[in-house]
Amino acid sequence: MTKALAVVIVISAFLAGCDNGPKDAGPVPTGRSSHSSVTAGGEGTVSTGGSTSSGEETAGAALCNEEVMALRIVDQGGAAGTIRTVWGVRSTSPEPCVSKGYPGMDFHAASGWLDTQVERGTGFPDIEQAPSQITIGNGKSLYFISYWNDVDTAAGPCVQFDRVKVTLPDNFTSAEHAAIGCLNPESVRVGPVTDTPPTS
Repeated sequence: MTKALAVVIVISAFLAGCDNGPKDAGPVPTGRSSHSSVTAGGEGTVSTGGSTSSGEETAGAALCNEEVMALRIVDQGGAAGTIRTVWGVRSTSPEPCVSKGYPGMDFHAASGWLDTQVERGTGFPDIEQAPSQITIGNGKSLYFISYWNDVDTAAGPCVQFDRVKVTLPDNFTSAEHAAIGCLNPESVRVGPVTDTPPTS
């Protein structure tokens, strides 16, 4: 009887732990604007906030994480109310790291982090490829593309933001980047991480 009870407790604890696993996240600011932009150039800083990412489990070499990666914006543009951003995350570790899957994103508004739930790999041809495992060496970068709407829509108003948070696949802490813009929190889409810079 005691052994059976112990098994039930272990299974219950395991299932409870599954509820807190990786997910897509990202804060977005509140406000209205007809244009969204993120400052390119400088690299982001580490945040230990509650944002988490979604991705696929990676075994073997060390997992790429925000402690050894520096976030930056490689390119940004848009038309017809949609902003496309190419993100670069450069390794600062002397050892290679691996990554596979989709990053999480969040945006910071006047009301705080928005806890944005991104859509993964849908809506645009350049983010619809399947994830594959990549290995990044020192000084090299991984890349991903994000899209969002920067106009009011039936889904809700455009929200002003002042910071962006990115969580790499299978991580629970995030890198932050100073940013100013506007987006519809329901419109954020991301592609999988890759080891080659996407074309414009």
